[in-house]
Amino acid sequence: MLTTDESVNHRLREAASQSPLQPAAVIVASGLALGSRAIPSEEVDRAFSMPVGKLRERAGIESLAYAAAGETEVTLGARAANEALQSAACSADEIDSIVATSETHHLYPSLAAQLHSQIGARETCGAFDVGGACLGLINALSVAQAQIVSGQARTVAVVTADLHSRTLVPGRVAGEFGGLFGDGASAFLVRAANADKNADAANAISSVAEPSGLAYRVRDFLFGCADQYADAVKVEGKLDGSLAVVFEGEALSRAAISRLEKVIAALEKLSAIPRTSIGAFATHQPNPRLLTLLAKIVGVPVDTFPPIATTSGNLGSSTCGAALHSALKMFRACPPSARKPIFLASLGPGLVFGGAWLSSFED
Repeated sequence: MLTTDESVNHRLREAASQSPLQPAAVIVASGLALGSRAIPSEEVDRAFSMPVGKLRERAGIESLAYAAAGETEVTLGARAANEALQSAACSADEIDSIVATSETHHLYPSLAAQLHSQIGARETCGAFDVGGACLGLINALSVAQAQIVSGQARTVAVVTADLHSRTLVPGRVAGEFGGLFGDGASAFLVRAANADKNADAANAISSVAEPSGLAYRVRDFLFGCADQYADAVKVEGKLDGSLAVVFEGEALSRAAISRLEKVIAALEKLSAIPRTSIGAFATHQPNPRLLTLLAKIVGVPVDTFPPIATTSGNLGSSTCGAALHSALKMFRACPPSARKPIFLASLGPGLVFGGAWLSSFED
């Protein structure tokens, strides 16, 4: 007998199979822009008055990507978006919607609105911002999929951008927290494709895929909130400009590993694909040491987790994005039949969590 969740998922899949004209949301290109200064972790140790070697030895972070003067969430996000557009031979005029997310951009106009102007999108292109901190990419992809499936948009640019090095600075936060974070942005071009299973796959994607033929279909999502860990991490701005930070590192680490494993297990059931058959896991990466532990607990090779945090630090909402970009870049060189599914899993303060799975469009 099916459980309630399994029954709901079964009905959703059955309904989708009976609606062949409903378009599929397909990632056809991606881009990545990291802060252009590579800072050795020992230099960050010194800046935060920590023992030299602490970040490398305890967290596994070798260096961090820090923004240079003139680089912002907007410039990094636009750089990543333009890389994705160029890769897909797509002009900004073709974008129907920009969905942006950031945990560090708190200005107005919003990040999506500024990106709209920066890349030269047309006036009738929508601009939406979604939250979720480290969960932001998965939230944004779910919005993009909804817009495409509903017929509201045919081309959506999903952009993440985070600049921690100017907010989580020595004197405002402790190094055990602030020293973990770097700067970066990611972008994904999501386009509508014919989801009719009777249609020839090559014809279905010919008008949307990038020149190299990259096409990964956005499948199903899951979300939740384990609020018993809501107090494990909190960041609050004070009137004097300082930050009040609660960071219970040990408790949060245990909760993160446990929850990410549960998300991956749930994605196995949702997709009916065993974790050992997954080509890459684009997940939250609190630090490289925890990522290695997660791979061990999940029971998959650690090299199926692109090692973003080792040389860039935790990029917030862009960590998942950087990992997904790395996975797509790897599979781009493979023939479509050899492209394995991808699992996404992440967490945000609260403890909000979410996951999604992608498959080669031909599957």
